[in-house]
Amino acid sequence: MKTPLKPFPDYKWRWAVVTPTESLNEPPVFLGVLRVFNKFQNYAPNSKEIIDALSIVQYETKSKVDLVRSQERNLVRNSGQYWKALGLLDETHGKIIVSPFGQLLANGKITQVEFATTVVKTLELPNRKITSDISNWEAAGLKIKPLELILDILALISEKIGSFEAYITPFELLRIVIPLAGAKALLIDHLEAIIQHRQGKIDITNWPDCATSSNDKRMAREFLIFLSNYGFCKKIDGRGGNSNERYELASISKEEVVELHKLKVAKQELEKVVKQIRLTQIPANVERKKVYREVLERPYQNVFRKNILSVYKFSCIITGVTIENVLEAAHIKPVEYNGDDNFNNGLCLRSDIHQLFDSNNLRILPSGELILSEVASSKNNYGNLPRKINLPHFVNTDFLDWRIKYY
Repeated sequence: MKTPLKPFPDYKWRWAVVTPTESLNEPPVFLGVLRVFNKFQNYAPNSKEIIDALSIVQYETKSKVDLVRSQERNLVRNSGQYWKALGLLDETHGKIIVSPFGQLLANGKITQVEFATTVVKTLELPNRKITSDISNWEAAGLKIKPLELILDILALISEKIGSFEAYITPFELLRIVIPLAGAKALLIDHLEAIIQHRQGKIDITNWPDCATSSNDKRMAREFLIFLSNYGFCKKIDGRGGNSNERYELASISKEEVVELHKLKVAKQELEKVVKQIRLTQIPANVERKKVYREVLERPYQNVFRKNILSVYKFSCIITGVTIENVLEAAHIKPVEYNGDDNFNNGLCLRSDIHQLFDSNNLRILPSGELILSEVASSKNNYGNLPRKINLPHFVNTDFLDWRIKYY
C-alpha cells in the first residue's frame, strides 16, 4: 500500500481543547455542567451562582476533575470548548449562552442517544465552532467526519471479515486511520490497511505521524471515548495500556451504520437535524439495544427484580399493570454510576415503560411529576400517561434528583 502524505504540517484530529481532560466527556459530568449553564443563561462564567452550582455537580458526580477552579480560571475559559465543539454552548460577550440544541438536551427534550447520533452525523473537521484558522484545511480541500468514519470502518470490517475482527484500537486510529483520512483515502483503503497491518503485511513506521505529542494522542482517543460513552461502541481493555484498547460496535448494527451514512443531512440548525435523524428510527433502535445490553450486564438483576416486584406488590407504579410477565425492575441511579440494588433505588415498571425510563424518554422528578421527551409525548399510548405519580415512602428521592441532573 502506498504511504499516505500528510496534507499539511500540523494536520491532526482535534476533539476540543489542546490539553484534554477526558473525564469532562463522561455523560454525568458533561450533562450536569450543561444543565448548570442552561439554568444560568446570560450569567458571567465566573459568577458566584455558576461556581456554586458547579461545586455541587463536582460533589454529586464525584468528578475526577476540578469543575470550580477560580473566578479567573473558570471552567468556560479553560474547558468550555468541550460544549462549544458539539454545538451546545456559545459564549457571547462574557456571558453563558446555551444554543437551542443545548437547551433541548439540557431540558430532556431529546435523549442522550439522539444528541450523540446528531453529533456523529454532523461533527466535521475542521471544527469551525472552536477553530478560527482553517486555512490549511481549506487549501488542502479537506473535510472529515471523524465519528462517522470510525463507525463506517467498523461496519465494513464486520461485513468483510466478520464481527470477531470488527474493532479498532487507538493505535490504529492514530497511525492508520488519521493519516489515510488526511490523504482522502477511500473507505476500502482504511479496511485493507488495518487488516494488512494486523497480519504484519505492511510497515507503517514511515507513515506520517499525525499525533506528535501525548496531548495529540489523547485528543484523538476522545473520538473513540465519545462513541463508547453513548453506546455506539463498547471498549474492551487491552494489554499494553490505552493504545491497545479495542472499540467494537455495540448498540448499533452495521446495517444501521450504513443507513446513517446514507442519510443526507443539509447544513442547518442542529435542532432540525435531530428531527431528521429521529425519522430513521436509528436513535430509538440504539436506545433499545443499549438498555437491553446494560440490563443483561447488571449483576444480581434477577434478585433485584424479585425484591422490587415484591415491595411494589407486583404493580407498575405508573400504569398500574399487574401482569407479572411484563413487569421489570428499573434502577433509579444506574449501576454503572454506583447505583445499588437496594429497594429504595428501584421502580417497578411495565417493560415498555422501563425502556422509556432507561432511555430517558421518560423522566421522574423527586415530586413524582413525569416528563416525557418529544418522541414519547407524541405517541398516543404514552401521551395519556399520568402527569404525576405518588412515590412510595421508601423511594430515595435523592436518587431521582441525581438522575434528573446527570443522566
